Amino acid sequence: HSFFYIIKFAIPHMRQGGSIVFDASINPSVGHPELVDYTATKGAIVGLARALSNQFVGEKGIRVNVVAPGPIWTPLM
Repeated sequence: HSFFYIIKFAIPHMRQGGSIVFDASINPSVGHPELVDYTATKGAIVGLARALSNQFVGEKGIRVNVVAPGPIWTPLM
């Protein structure tokens, strides 16, 4: 819910030419079988970004992008 509420609050304060950048993953495209909850969450973020982009790019001139960095090897992995 946090993404939705933060964007809902921020949009009225943003100027034309502003940008919103989300952090996602390649998993929504791949569908990792052991990370179903993570994959679903990242897929929702990508969908939210697409919908926001279609709504606000033409209307307010605000860019919406998603960054999907590669894996970061940590001890948890």
